[in-house]
Amino acid sequence: MLKRIFVSLLAALWLGVAAAADGQKADEQPKVDPKIVQDIFNCMAAGLPKDWKRTWVVVTELGVEGGTRRFEADFFYAGRADDLVGKPLQPCSKEDVAKNVYSLNQFLPAGEKRLWKQATLVFNSDGSFNLKYDYDK
Repeated sequence: MLKRIFVSLLAALWLGVAAAADGQKADEQPKVDPKIVQDIFNCMAAGLPKDWKRTWVVVTELGVEGGTRRFEADFFYAGRADDLVGKPLQPCSKEDVAKNVYSLNQFLPAGEKRLWKQATLVFNSDGSFNLKYDYDK
């Protein structure tokens, strides 16, 4: 099943199709590097049960120290597509995933768009995904 999800995810990435849970159109989704997103999913998939429907990571800026932004990442999964709370997930490396999510900044326009306070990356078991940035946290 995970192999099928990887193939679906890669197809969605290469075609530039992204499902948006909040009404955002696929062409309004932030552009991403398929390899980075696949690496994030691979790390999260290591801790997923067989019956998962959604998994997500929430990366939150903790502040700036010495000119460097600091982040923490929280991971979740759900067995139902409509479960927005989920259960905690243990990925292969919290730090690597947080760094990879932050590295997606290179695909945002220079300036204020890169100064998000929280980023949420959601993967669905059908291979679709959604990336959302919040600026007011």
